Amino acid sequence: MKRRDFLVGGLTLVGLGMGCGRQGGTTSNSQTAEEASDLKGARRDPSFSQGHRLLTKDFPTVATRVERCRGVILGGGISGLSAAWRWSHAGLEDYCLLELEEDLGGNSRSLEYPVTAAPIAAHYLPLPNLEARAVRRVLQEMGVLRVEKDGTASLDQLHLCHSPQERLFYRGQWFEGLLSDEILDEEGEVQAHAFHEHILKWREKRDKRGRKIFAIPLHYSSQDPEYLALDRISFSDYADAQGWTSPVLRWYLDYACRDDFGGSTRECSAWAGLHYFASRDGGGLGGPDDILVWPEGNRRFVRHFFDRVGHNCRPQCLVVSATPHETGYAIDYIDLKTKERVRIEAEVAINCLPIFTRPYLLKETPFEGFEYAPWVTANLSLKQTPEDRQGAGFIAWDNVIYDSPSLGYVVATHQDLAFDPLRPTVWTWYRPFIDESPKEVRKRLLEARWEDWVEIVLSDLEGVHPNIREVCERLDVTILGHGMIRPSVNFLWGPSLREARRPKGGMFFGHGDLSGMSLFEESQFRGVTAAEEALSYLGQSVESYL
Repeated sequence: MKRRDFLVGGLTLVGLGMGCGRQGGTTSNSQTAEEASDLKGARRDPSFSQGHRLLTKDFPTVATRVERCRGVILGGGISGLSAAWRWSHAGLEDYCLLELEEDLGGNSRSLEYPVTAAPIAAHYLPLPNLEARAVRRVLQEMGVLRVEKDGTASLDQLHLCHSPQERLFYRGQWFEGLLSDEILDEEGEVQAHAFHEHILKWREKRDKRGRKIFAIPLHYSSQDPEYLALDRISFSDYADAQGWTSPVLRWYLDYACRDDFGGSTRECSAWAGLHYFASRDGGGLGGPDDILVWPEGNRRFVRHFFDRVGHNCRPQCLVVSATPHETGYAIDYIDLKTKERVRIEAEVAINCLPIFTRPYLLKETPFEGFEYAPWVTANLSLKQTPEDRQGAGFIAWDNVIYDSPSLGYVVATHQDLAFDPLRPTVWTWYRPFIDESPKEVRKRLLEARWEDWVEIVLSDLEGVHPNIREVCERLDVTILGHGMIRPSVNFLWGPSLREARRPKGGMFFGHGDLSGMSLFEESQFRGVTAAEEALSYLGQSVESYL
């Protein structure tokens, strides 16, 4: 199962093409670009060109008008929308939310297709632990979670991922689950059993104060030095020390880190890797591996927030400066529709923009350790479900190809109770970049053409689905240059994150980066935390949602 270098369109993308999964037959690349010219699609990237104006300062230097309000929120991703949601619940309505993109939601946006919407990135929510109180409150508002007068909670089962949830293509064959005994040799089975027992002990362990060692939100985890020391070694070194040497088990650990962190076990800390497996317990609603999914992914939450706070949101606004002012903070932004520079003078501001923007907006020295993993995702609109090379006879929501540089794909129509493989469907394909300089990867991604990625995506998939080119009608590609924060060694519990969370007068910081993990629960926690800190600063007493 060797990977190969893929040279296409004059752009070398090492490891993007792949030879694994082709054991069942040879892949034909005979179809030329001209023959495939009827395939539609486009790059659906965030507004890089607008965001990069912060580097070039290509915008008006003087505001043409000044507005005043009590509060302003910078950024309309999950953290910014959660902050707005909290303010509105507290009765604070004199605020506005500024977002660069035309659509709100950040990584939780989706694309619309004739058959269904489909996510561009964030596509599921694990069942929230009891500590994730604000998440559970949102789910209750959405009608997904029901809480009785006696406190008993239950889920609307229709929102749980239908079976089969995941499958793995390994040596020319599909297997249900990602670490099946069927793909492990005798020694691998022994190690996998030891690994599961090891994780169970971590999940059940408590410190002297009764805290979980690994909680989610991360804020509620144990602070004992003996456990935080796990952040100072890599997950790879930790696995070596445990004797986890099975190639299949090590692939599984790497897959987990790529999936949630956009990094390998060599790049992510042992604390982060163990947190991935041991932090979730189902919160009394189900098992630790149960998840909530929707065709459009986590865009479902964006719609819910927008229904509540949409009248306060201003899309297509590029924030260019944030400076202390006699009444609080002065926020300047460029209205991308009118091209004018506008100033908002507010008593408080919540900054839910990524941390790497702060040197440009606040004139700060860059914080150390903040490393962002680049991603590429692709949405494939298909006439019907493609053939399986080995005729598996079933398709899962999440479909993974062993040892592929991609993470495989999820199926937007999987939750349809009347799912029919002969009907149109939409898949979302995911590709993180590991063990490379993120800066260099971002440069290559910006230079890549849509046609390059069409060939890379289809080549990856046709080793498993030989007629993927015949049934694919449209393929949209999204480049996420700063897709997610990576929990590198000695970052999660280091001084840089603590310092970045510290408020500056009337400005409070709420981006999910401040948890060091790009997870829905963390983004919401940070947004709500910042909103409640700002309310307290304004002298408003509220019951905490956290």
